[in-house]
Amino acid sequence: MTTQKGSGLTSLSKRDMDERLAFIRLYVKKLKENPDDVFRQQVRLVNSLLNAAKNFPLTKEEYLKLKGELKVKKKPG
Repeated sequence: MTTQKGSGLTSLSKRDMDERLAFIRLYVKKLKENPDDVFRQQVRLVNSLLNAAKNFPLTKEEYLKLKGELKVKKKPG
């Protein structure tokens, strides 16, 4: 990972790298603790969720509007 110098980006990049390394260590630990069947099931679940999200008939704006969570900007006039 490349770090950029100036305006605090170096510390952010180092923090990002530390978080990524911590995630990798955690993932490797879980790989060692769980049988392959567990991860195969998880892969199937994640792939199915991604596929469902890809084929969802609404845009994110339409979905949020339907749920009443989209703040619509009022036009001046």
